[in-house]
Amino acid sequence: MTQRLDHPTTHLAPETARQMVEDAGVGIFQTALDGRFLYGNDVLATQLGFDSAAAMLAAGANSKDFYDDPSDQRIIRATIDEGGSVRGRILKARRLDGSRFWVRETSTAIRDATGQVIGYVGSVADVSDLIETQERLAEAEASYRRIFERATEGIYRSSLDGKQLRSNPALNHLNGYATEEEHLNAVKDIATEWYVDPQRRDEFKRLLERDGVVEDFESEIYRHGTRERIWISENAYLVRDDEGEPLYFEGTVRDITAAKRAEQETQRALERAEAANRAKTDFLAHMSHELRTPLNAILGFSDLLREAADSLPVDKVAAYADDIHRSGSYLLDLINDVLDLSRIESGAFPLEMQRTAAIEAVEEALDAVRPMLEARALAVSVQIAEGVAVQTDRRALKQCLLNLLSNAAKFAPEGSGVWVTAGDAPGDPDRLALTVRDEGPGLPKTVLERLGEPFVIQDDPQYAKQPGSGLGLAITRSLMLRMGGELTVVNAAAGGAAATLLVKRA
Repeated sequence: MTQRLDHPTTHLAPETARQMVEDAGVGIFQTALDGRFLYGNDVLATQLGFDSAAAMLAAGANSKDFYDDPSDQRIIRATIDEGGSVRGRILKARRLDGSRFWVRETSTAIRDATGQVIGYVGSVADVSDLIETQERLAEAEASYRRIFERATEGIYRSSLDGKQLRSNPALNHLNGYATEEEHLNAVKDIATEWYVDPQRRDEFKRLLERDGVVEDFESEIYRHGTRERIWISENAYLVRDDEGEPLYFEGTVRDITAAKRAEQETQRALERAEAANRAKTDFLAHMSHELRTPLNAILGFSDLLREAADSLPVDKVAAYADDIHRSGSYLLDLINDVLDLSRIESGAFPLEMQRTAAIEAVEEALDAVRPMLEARALAVSVQIAEGVAVQTDRRALKQCLLNLLSNAAKFAPEGSGVWVTAGDAPGDPDRLALTVRDEGPGLPKTVLERLGEPFVIQDDPQYAKQPGSGLGLAITRSLMLRMGGELTVVNAAAGGAAATLLVKRA
């Protein structure tokens, strides 16, 4: 006899189906057309704040009371009634105690034999944790986006081979671009296009590969869009994948050009201060010699006169007296130069600005220096038209001209010439250029670079051997600045120096 095996049934036993509904992990419901719950599992009841499904049904709970926004139920029902269904709609629900939570609803209609909707069935999953996590992620992303967009420092991501991958507005602006897209499209190779020293990128990569980070990495770069040179400080780190392989670089860029220039200016100021201090030391050493020489002469000759005046011939007494007077006058000139410079720079040198004929100021200065010019057989040529006038302090202008003419008389070769001319100031018709030119050796480069600075003494024997305080140009420059003028000095290619006073025309 052969036994016949029946096919297994495709229908679930009612107890099995009920158990599956209860253990589904989501709320399952059936409602009437008006929304009244006809069935709900314990999961749904717990979601809505009831102790059990039986308590929920006994209370006559209605689904419409649990939508936080009533329009959600109307939209869902309208969609279903039109022949569709709702799958995975995210909405906010309200519990019995009024607290809110997020759910994902899937529902469809129950229809009778004629196709009429007689109720609804569906499921409700509590997705509060998921939605809140998404909201936190969205807020975190928005927060990081705000930081990225609003940061005053440049923020970037770059590939290992030097391609720009991301840049925030601050970095776009630093590089001379309006948008990130424009910036990224323009940069092809950071090493050769950004750093002034192309080897700087190699050093940057070497430190990152060795340490994983770099801090305060200072470099001179070009603003990529304009090629202006600026200084930056970078902080960066190397991003690696899960296997430890390098992916790209990320970091920040800060413009430190102003600080760098201030640092450089501070260094230059320190160097200038040190140079000025050395110059003062040299000046004091020079002045010590210049002061001792006439003082020794005065004391020596006066001692001779005091001890042997009765026995000395009259002509010797007269000669010693001349030497004493000459040394005293020289000493007085030295002291006057130092005091004049001090008074001028402290503002204690009074000025009386008035209309002054240029030729008269020049002639007065020439009269004072003429003995020096004649002693060295220097021919003087004055080319100044009558009627040319300037607005200046007559005494101060004479002092400036006297200083320039004295220098010419000291350094011009014996038997050569000195020229004094007047003309238009280059590019400034409101000022007159009074120039004193000689055929001497000209001024050393160090003096021209520090023109008019006090206490600059030359080691060159041809300058050091000349008597005087060496303050003539400093006094002249200070007086011209006080009068709103200017002193310039140039060396002629064929030899000699031309010193010019730029004075306001009257």
